[in-house]
Amino acid sequence: MITKISFTGPDVSGREEAVIVPLFKGTRALKGAVRKLDAICNSAITGYLDRGNFDGSGGKTLLVALSAPGAPRHILLLGLGEREKLDPEKTAHYAGTASLALKNNKIKTAHLILDGTPGGAAKEDFVFSFLKGFLLAQYTFSLKEEPEEETASVETLHLMCGKERSRLSRVAARARIVTDRTAKVRDMVNAPPNALTPAKMALEAKAISKETGIECRVMNLKELQRRKMGAITSVAKGSKEEPNLIVMQYNRDRERLPLVCLVGKGVTFDSGGISLKSWEKMSEMKGDMAGGALVINVLAAAAELKLPLRLTGIVPCAENLPGGSAYKPGDIVRTFAGKTVEVISTDAEGRLVLSDALAYAKEFNPHVIVDFATLTGACVIALGTRIAGVIGTSQEHVDAFLQAGKATGEPVWQLPLNGNFREMVKGDITDFKNFSGREASTITAAALLSEFVGDIPWVHLDIAGPFWNEGGKVSYQTKGATGYGVDLTIHYLEKMASRRRGR
Repeated sequence: MITKISFTGPDVSGREEAVIVPLFKGTRALKGAVRKLDAICNSAITGYLDRGNFDGSGGKTLLVALSAPGAPRHILLLGLGEREKLDPEKTAHYAGTASLALKNNKIKTAHLILDGTPGGAAKEDFVFSFLKGFLLAQYTFSLKEEPEEETASVETLHLMCGKERSRLSRVAARARIVTDRTAKVRDMVNAPPNALTPAKMALEAKAISKETGIECRVMNLKELQRRKMGAITSVAKGSKEEPNLIVMQYNRDRERLPLVCLVGKGVTFDSGGISLKSWEKMSEMKGDMAGGALVINVLAAAAELKLPLRLTGIVPCAENLPGGSAYKPGDIVRTFAGKTVEVISTDAEGRLVLSDALAYAKEFNPHVIVDFATLTGACVIALGTRIAGVIGTSQEHVDAFLQAGKATGEPVWQLPLNGNFREMVKGDITDFKNFSGREASTITAAALLSEFVGDIPWVHLDIAGPFWNEGGKVSYQTKGATGYGVDLTIHYLEKMASRRRGR
């Protein structure tokens, strides 16, 4: 990824290696800094527009080498599409295409003309989304001993602006934090399961906490057993890797601030257990801890942004494997809350580990509990790979996530939750069963979780779809882990903090 974001004046100096020129579809009359650049370039931009070589269609790029005296060595024309249809998701995608075009042509330093892009408050949103897409498009992950020759990343991006520099520098700093934390989530999810075990995930959480000044402690197997967290310990029985529960706290002592509990599923490998999954794509189940990685890095980002909230992050970590000591269909598990759950499928382990974690979160008496989990394949079937499902007991907080999804380009879609679904997860000889069949299984999984949060407002996000990218769909999402949810959740938390301040 890019190592530096810098600022320069609004006009071209002629010493630039490459200048990115964003243009809306149908642009004919050039203005401001773009008009001045065109004059220096002997009307090269006007010529490409007039001849129809470039029309500003969304995501279209045209890299031009220049030799005119006083001109930059290259200009990259970047289409933004129709002005009224530009949104954060499209902006990030178009920025990613520009980023890759420069990277593929081994350009190390680029300047971005901001004159002519959306103005006012929209300018800040544009710059943030552009930086998000541009930076994340540079992300790579490889463990090859002798990596294939890769194109060098763009090392520096200069933002060309005038009076706006002060406020845009704050936007750039925020974008740096959000994208760095998104990249860290990608690193953790992409890591092989023999490298990121439950114990290693706990070490990652401790290291990140130390780096950002967050309190962190880890409950080991003995403590989980002492606390009678039977759901987490049952799921882990088939593995030699012991389970743990990561607890991170930010601003713990500032009791006048609202407390938000974030809970993330941390199953570092999910084979399905005795209810074994198909071998196809089982390797991707190393990413079943994406919710946990998200929570760990959202707390870190919140600390780096100094958000005026209290946050507690809770991540139950385990491996779900078959074996002689593995838990079995038909087993009855007693949870931390004291409620019993019959195991119908050992591949419905996520709702088990989360049941203990959510019940534990309740003990902190937070204002709201939010959990993130790669919970159900049914959610992928229903919503695809770009949208997370959201379900909750608080419409206020569900609405806040829906709005955050629109604002960040990390969309969510609400699914219903009512008494009918809760009835479906009730057991015959136990309080509940962990699986009630394929019918509405995304919702029934959430219905089971809702039984462990009591009266505390609660939101559940099923990120089974957007946590992983098969490749080729979004410019700034490389194949593999996407890091979905960092921008979304930080936006949600910032708005919550703003409401507290009466803004």
